[in-house]
Amino acid sequence: MVIRGLFSYIEKQGDKFLKDHELTSTTVIVDVNNVAVTIHNSSYDMDPAFGGNYDKLFAEYCDFNSLLKQCNITPIMVLNGALGVDNRNRNKKMKNRHDRLRKSTKCFPGNQYQNEVFPLFGVEVFINACKMFNFKVIQNDFEADEETALFAKSLHYPVLSNDSDYLIFGVKQIPLKSLNLGKGMMARYNEKGKHSSSLKCKIFLADKFVDYLSLPSTHLPYLGVLLGNGLIDFKSLTSPHNTQKNFNIQSRIDVAASWLRQHKIDDVHVKILSLVEEEKKEDLKKLLAYYGKTEGKPTALEYFFKGSGKKIIINSKGNRALPQWFMTASREAMFPPWILRIVCTQEFFYFAQVEELKEPYSLLPAMDIVKGLSAVLLSHDYRNISLESTNVKVAHLAVQFRSGATIEERNIPFYEGQCVTIPNLEDIPLLPSGTKERFFNQVMKLNDFQSRTIKQFPKDIQMFIGSMIFWNNETNPSSHQVDALIMMLVVQRSVGKYGHRQNQASDSFAGMEGDPNNTIKNLWNRLDKSDCDLAIKILEDRGCTQKSIAKPKYKVSRYDSAAKSSNACKYYKRTVHKYAEFQMILYFATFMNRLLGCPYPETNSVICFNGFFLHNLASYIFSNSNWIETFSTCKSVYRLLKQVVLTFSSLTKGQYKQDNSNETLRNLDDMLMRLKV
Repeated sequence: MVIRGLFSYIEKQGDKFLKDHELTSTTVIVDVNNVAVTIHNSSYDMDPAFGGNYDKLFAEYCDFNSLLKQCNITPIMVLNGALGVDNRNRNKKMKNRHDRLRKSTKCFPGNQYQNEVFPLFGVEVFINACKMFNFKVIQNDFEADEETALFAKSLHYPVLSNDSDYLIFGVKQIPLKSLNLGKGMMARYNEKGKHSSSLKCKIFLADKFVDYLSLPSTHLPYLGVLLGNGLIDFKSLTSPHNTQKNFNIQSRIDVAASWLRQHKIDDVHVKILSLVEEEKKEDLKKLLAYYGKTEGKPTALEYFFKGSGKKIIINSKGNRALPQWFMTASREAMFPPWILRIVCTQEFFYFAQVEELKEPYSLLPAMDIVKGLSAVLLSHDYRNISLESTNVKVAHLAVQFRSGATIEERNIPFYEGQCVTIPNLEDIPLLPSGTKERFFNQVMKLNDFQSRTIKQFPKDIQMFIGSMIFWNNETNPSSHQVDALIMMLVVQRSVGKYGHRQNQASDSFAGMEGDPNNTIKNLWNRLDKSDCDLAIKILEDRGCTQKSIAKPKYKVSRYDSAAKSSNACKYYKRTVHKYAEFQMILYFATFMNRLLGCPYPETNSVICFNGFFLHNLASYIFSNSNWIETFSTCKSVYRLLKQVVLTFSSLTKGQYKQDNSNETLRNLDDMLMRLKV
């Protein structure tokens, strides 16, 4: 929960509550959800209007982790779990989702930094960056703030976060704004080539804060209760003669502190409850329990330090405990929190991406994957109930969809697979890999030929290619959109900052067409460094990369068919939307594969994704039908590109949508009808 305005109030007070601090040779708790968004929003080349520059975001996260390691700081990376399973502040959270929806549909290059949308894979990219540095990442079972705060207080660890809740819990908090994060952070901290041994920052002094308010420290949690909810009318805390109607954060703090000073700690709980009507008391009790918790360690953090953890009991038949392997993986951040929420409440919340408002919600093409994943998660109940059951809570998943400019909830039936038995969640570690692969292929609609051919690709991109096949079948993208995605994958994987660049000298390619070893893997291994550099130079010259267009002024064109143009500065929102659909498919396919124990190799190929580069590349290919010949001078790149395009065409039977076609499912109801809702 965020107490709106409190952080700004603290910062405006200057040195009253914040003091200069040098962070070095210590352990800190890092609020990952907060840090990941802050670094993204502090970096000026993320180009959020294009759907995510994950290669650059990964580099920024690695720079942050490098600074921590350089200063001998041991981070405990903590993620929020299944948010709000007790439905606390449900209306407020729904309002936040509508705000993200508004930003996602209004965002374009001219206003993208006023309507920033955190990209879909953002947290996963941060986790990948932490793994590179062997930093431990922990995901709490449910909301993490209060439990993390208690943990930090017991061990006297500072917390890196901008969340105002930590101020109320009285921990040693380091506001992220006091750290110089974002683009160029390494250079700022390492001036004149000298490596800094500490991070200069500010630390919050909770004791100074309560002294300033003339409150005992025991009353600080109750200050959070009074400030952090809309249940209490602030006029009830003041004199009956007070005519003030609106209370800003300064006056709210003054009024709340004055009221608390009049009551002893033993009475304050009952007094606060007396301020609201009977129907609001239950919500207020939850808030009091949230801020008033004074002991106990969080389940996930307990697991991290003791190698154990409490069992999670869900409200299903028999109140069964979730499998230990599943909870261990969840606490190690192998699964995002929405997976646990599906198990606990059978709800699936709205995901925001930059989208075209007039197009259907970008999640819709991936719904069959979501249904298959949900069937595995709820397999215990699913096996004992028919889809025709009137018990909607068990037979359906409550999914939030974007319908135009609003969010609406629909009940979606679980996956109806007929050919392969749905794996039981408890049995997954014991199942043969072939059984899990067959179920995955069925959900992804991959036939035997496609499954075999995918394995000709390097292991780290097999999931990427499988998702492209599903994307092609479900959304019917234009040929230039498919080719641009292939070209981006080849270039980014080979020459990106964290790609697999080859350094060997160029081989002779004479007669390779008849070579039985002329496979995609071999061609990829034969990529020549100089050819890769030349390919990048060609793309820069044609205005496809950020280096070639530092701050372009985009003209908005909603539909690709509006005009053929070589002008890379024309912004096509529909192209961005089409790649948002691909991201959704790759995202849910990644976690279904992980839930099944990785029948396909684990992938981090998303760090090859650069939305800006991809958008401009699609525009270039659209206006140049013979685009692949542009790279004929880069022999190894040219051969690989031709082979990948040819192979992908065989995987999809060459059925790309022609560029002049406008066929699409235009509304939510059309797509849901296909999903048998």
